[in-house]
Amino acid sequence: MSLPVHQHRLIVQAAKYNIPMDVSIELTHHCNFRCQHCYIPDFSAPDLLSTERLLTLLEELADMGTMFLTLTGGELFLRRDWLTVAKRARQLGFALRLFSNGTLIEDQVADDIVDLAAAVEISLYSMDEATFELISQRPGSFAKTLAGIERLRDRNVEVLLKAPMMTHNFRQLDAIAAYAEQIGAGFQASPTIMAKKDGDRSTLALRVPQEELIPHYGGPHLGCHVPEPDNNDPRHDGPLCAAANRYCNITSSGDVMACNILPGADGNVRERSFRDVWENSPWLNQVRNIRRNNLHTCKSCSKLSTCGRCHAQALVEDGDLYGPSSYAQERAAIFEQLTSGDESLTPHPR
Repeated sequence: MSLPVHQHRLIVQAAKYNIPMDVSIELTHHCNFRCQHCYIPDFSAPDLLSTERLLTLLEELADMGTMFLTLTGGELFLRRDWLTVAKRARQLGFALRLFSNGTLIEDQVADDIVDLAAAVEISLYSMDEATFELISQRPGSFAKTLAGIERLRDRNVEVLLKAPMMTHNFRQLDAIAAYAEQIGAGFQASPTIMAKKDGDRSTLALRVPQEELIPHYGGPHLGCHVPEPDNNDPRHDGPLCAAANRYCNITSSGDVMACNILPGADGNVRERSFRDVWENSPWLNQVRNIRRNNLHTCKSCSKLSTCGRCHAQALVEDGDLYGPSSYAQERAAIFEQLTSGDESLTPHPR
């Protein structure tokens, strides 16, 4: 589905003027889950951004034009000063989202979130306890996650339930969606499972084979894939990705990353201002300047607008930032078959 015109214009202008419109800050890498698909390689990594630096960082982001701020982890609520940071973010006018696994959302935390007028996104892997805890690798986590979700909904907090699709749970989306509808939460499913930040590809074994996803494309949970028409126009010379253009991720050690998973950072906000890193980092500038014509194989491919090529996947999984992504190629082949008129591939009710 295409974006509304005003949103599209905002995104175009943010990219044109290098405005970091959307920023994610990982307050901590510590987590009380050990989810099989998680891209964080080291949960013991120290959290090096002090409260004071985080508060001044928020002011720098506001000065740079950031509008949307996400506070995440690890598990966000393991960071003791999360509320201090979140309150300052709202004082500065950011649209605030909190990413959590839900298990630490007790009554006081839920009340604090109400006062913040923040939205919360929580991963819900299954409505089956055994499947959920197979993924989270923490006994008792299913009940605690549901309790946290329901505390928020009892207070009318905006909640989005996210279901990363894996071999363990991709046939269970209907039950998660039904639960979301029952409690008045949003629901979002995604088939994207990424390699870890350090290049470890073990998580990729959890990916659902593309042919198994065919019944889901065009269905109620994944929807249909609508390409951006101008990406097929060889004259199109805009950014191919939000990474380092209108979005970045800041780790709990202070590294400014082009996105959550694209490796490489040559600027740290513990040593430099955010503006200095954002504007002068050679790596961020390299990523933000990638255009169709820089892609040595994909630039002449008619499927570029449908494959969903990701810079991070191309680099981490296939070894070339400017090359094709094998995963994206598989996806493009599926979409091509789906639009070929082959009735055997037509999505069907499950």
